[in-house]
Amino acid sequence: MHSIVIKPVDFNRVFVDQGLAVSDFKYIILAEGDSWMERSAVLQGSLPDFYSFLSDSKDEPTLIINLATFGDELRRIGTVQRKEFKYWLRQFEYDAIFFSAAGNDYIDAARDPDPGQGILKQFNHAGAPSAANDCIDWLAVNELRQTYLGPCFKAVYDMVQASPRNKGKPILVNSYDVPVARNAPAVRKAWLYEAYVKNNIPEALWPAVTAAIFASIGDELSSWAVGRPCVALVPTRNVLSPADPTSQGESGDWINEIHPNRQGWEKLAPIWRATFRKAVGLPAEA
Repeated sequence: MHSIVIKPVDFNRVFVDQGLAVSDFKYIILAEGDSWMERSAVLQGSLPDFYSFLSDSKDEPTLIINLATFGDELRRIGTVQRKEFKYWLRQFEYDAIFFSAAGNDYIDAARDPDPGQGILKQFNHAGAPSAANDCIDWLAVNELRQTYLGPCFKAVYDMVQASPRNKGKPILVNSYDVPVARNAPAVRKAWLYEAYVKNNIPEALWPAVTAAIFASIGDELSSWAVGRPCVALVPTRNVLSPADPTSQGESGDWINEIHPNRQGWEKLAPIWRATFRKAVGLPAEA
């Protein structure tokens, strides 16, 4: 028996037509979130796929039911997506829930609004900023966190706690890693690069602005675990080799601007596995 990563639309076809049973697997995981859970590129999967490869190498067949959608925001997962998430929580008892969200909310809030209307300030050449913090509208960031992200994660968490089969099950949260802003589109979009160009952020400040944005994302993710002992952050920061900022394709451990490549995922999957083992009470591997 091999591990399987399956989308809900394929569940009946695979399990009914092929005669598989959930009991055939050692572990069952429900995955939800964004492209770090669904797809890094058109022809490359993300964490669940590489986690399943690692599970097979350990002879631990794992079923991952994957609800994640490329580009999804936590604001949608916590509202529109609730019905499907609740449905799958009712179907099985899971060993853990893998969750990745908030990155798109931040990046979209930087890239999508008109210049100066999102979480980035707009500059002209005469009024160029001298520091990264001057480039970020921290009031807009706080509104994003307090109005949308915190409440939407609470909605997800509350759904798990309201599930008779899955109350108290580990929720493992992706910590991302910090990308390099560069013109290396992920499905036609170079999120950070486009946001910085649109708002005339000086290129010399791009690394520091990206670091500040992802530090704020990290603060938000850490807040989700406060008072919630079943929530654990997967420590994936400062793991991946950075991309060359002048490159426009695969570089370092990144397949595009904001997603790991195969080599990157092969570094991250063992960290997820170690966090999973700790969360379910298994000893650390030698």
